[in-house]
Amino acid sequence: MNDEFPRDVIRELPRERARAGFTACVVARIDGSPAVPAWPGRAWAVPAAAVLCAVIAFGGLRWQAERRAIQRAEAARVELAAMQLEHARLAAELEALRREPDRRPPVVLVGGDDRAELVIDFNRMATGARPVSSVHRTSGPVAR
Repeated sequence: MNDEFPRDVIRELPRERARAGFTACVVARIDGSPAVPAWPGRAWAVPAAAVLCAVIAFGGLRWQAERRAIQRAEAARVELAAMQLEHARLAAELEALRREPDRRPPVVLVGGDDRAELVIDFNRMATGARPVSSVHRTSGPVAR
């Protein structure tokens, strides 16, 4: 029998090394003593992963809440700008009414329904008195 043959076969086998702590685990099992864990931080892996997942989830929820708040603030800015434009338009319209050549203050119909209409008489406001609004009946009794 050729003694060189087994040596050649063994040399051709891939070389791999045992992980850290493998020898200590084997020796501990043979001696009957408690096994040394191969990776001492393994006990912390699951709680650390849970904490990491919780932090990522909280961060995602926080980011979504901030994004919604920014969108609401932008919508409020747009609405405020529209209100300011309408206010300026109404102020200019009232100023134009005051500067008419007949200089008679207008009576403005604000709104109403089938029973009553709300009217503002600027003639009464010109005297320096408190602004007075009056309700003109269109039909039925008027609630005061």
